[in-house]
Amino acid sequence: MPKKICSLILILFIIVSTFAGCSNKEKTVDSSGLKENGAEFGGTFRLACVSVDTMNPLITKHASVSDFLSLIYEGLFVLKADQTVEGVLAESYTASDNNTVYTVKLKENIRFHNGKTFTAHDVVATLNYMALYSDKFSGFMKYISGYSANGNSTLVIKLNSSKTDFINNFDFPILPKGLTADDFMPQNSSFVPNGTGIYKYDTTLAHKNIVLKANDDWHGGGKRAYIDNVNIEILSDEDTIVSAFDSGITDALTTSWRSFGELELTSSMFKTFENEQNRFTFVGINCQDEKFDSAPERRKLLSYIDPVKTANDIMLGHAAAAYSPVREGVYYNPAQEAENEINDETVKEIENAPAVSCSLLYNSESKTKTRLAVAVKQQLEAAGYTVTLDGRDFESYSAKVILGDYDLYIGEVLLTGSLDMQFMFSSPIESICNYDDAQFRALVTNLDTTSGSEDKKQAWQNFEKYYRNNAVQIPLYFTNNASFINKRIKGKLAPNLSVPFYGFENMYIESK
Repeated sequence: MPKKICSLILILFIIVSTFAGCSNKEKTVDSSGLKENGAEFGGTFRLACVSVDTMNPLITKHASVSDFLSLIYEGLFVLKADQTVEGVLAESYTASDNNTVYTVKLKENIRFHNGKTFTAHDVVATLNYMALYSDKFSGFMKYISGYSANGNSTLVIKLNSSKTDFINNFDFPILPKGLTADDFMPQNSSFVPNGTGIYKYDTTLAHKNIVLKANDDWHGGGKRAYIDNVNIEILSDEDTIVSAFDSGITDALTTSWRSFGELELTSSMFKTFENEQNRFTFVGINCQDEKFDSAPERRKLLSYIDPVKTANDIMLGHAAAAYSPVREGVYYNPAQEAENEINDETVKEIENAPAVSCSLLYNSESKTKTRLAVAVKQQLEAAGYTVTLDGRDFESYSAKVILGDYDLYIGEVLLTGSLDMQFMFSSPIESICNYDDAQFRALVTNLDTTSGSEDKKQAWQNFEKYYRNNAVQIPLYFTNNASFINKRIKGKLAPNLSVPFYGFENMYIESK
């Protein structure tokens, strides 16, 4: 049976199931007029996810599962757009003068859903779980040399090297102490999620529907969420999740697992809550290739790509133009007009150079990357280059990048919460286009270790000047994330760099 027909049949089944139980669910809405500042308590919010591999947030591989688990679990902090943090389970933090020791003061009188009190020992246990059972956090865990609880309300983290803003990585979900190795086996279907968040797990119905109930003892803001229940339909695949939302059967969809460029929504019956992310898209230049082994030739190449036009044409405004690997608006990288890197000296050096023919490698399995490759080719060919497109499946594409077997390639990287620039040197697949020298490494290290707003700004300016002058890659854009919410749900959401449903406690459903 064709995939689309299967999806339609499944959606019809959901419609029947939804309306069969609708009369009972609607009666839970408080029609007597219980309101707070115009918002009403009651009702059911409808979500969807793919088949649940596990409800353990540290090891699930499904982004749609992570989405609903973010209603159950919380981190110590959430990361704001300017790369500073806001406390959730944490009250405050301090860093040592050399940025190798971070001390976190935790909020008190917070309880897990099973009634046990949250303490620093739970954070220590979570870090142990991550080190033993999860590779999702290896990007920053490799810098931690030790951690300990100082009493119940203080956490101490020690690093093996100086790192500013390292605390930005502590937005991961906190689990209670006492879990066993079995709780980290995906095949363990008896794992019951137990967090501190605004919703708590209630039940799973016939392996088809997961029910969450509002946490009456939630610590945030002194009140529980307005919406009583969150019902999560378990669907067959991501296409069916999109179709269910587009048809109004479910109430939310996020770009956690499918970017703006890959979504094709036909409905307009939803609100969009959009936020910036640190997902950086660029054109990688093979700096060891004789075509591009000189900085003037690379600067020429850079000058012919318009990041604003590219972001608008490919992402339709759902991305921020990039001029470096760090977004404008970050506290040490204020927005400013980018300079055109091609100047008279550069022109003189290259004006007699022969026309360049090159290939552009990209992942052809992505519709967005395919469109982007065509757009880059058009911009370069308008400047006189001859560009051959080399579209590959992801496995073949990745292998060629690792081997350095390319002239140019479309690349993408999701930076850690602390915007660790060391990704440029960590491995071939993540390295920055076969470019490396002692000065560049020193600038990156200085950026990673300098603290204080003004000193950080200066370190950034030094790094960015070198980065652009040597044109080690062509920045394109930072893709935005979004949470789409059915218009029947009232109130405002505040998604951030950490949580797609942040602020969900303020959403509500009007009674009829």
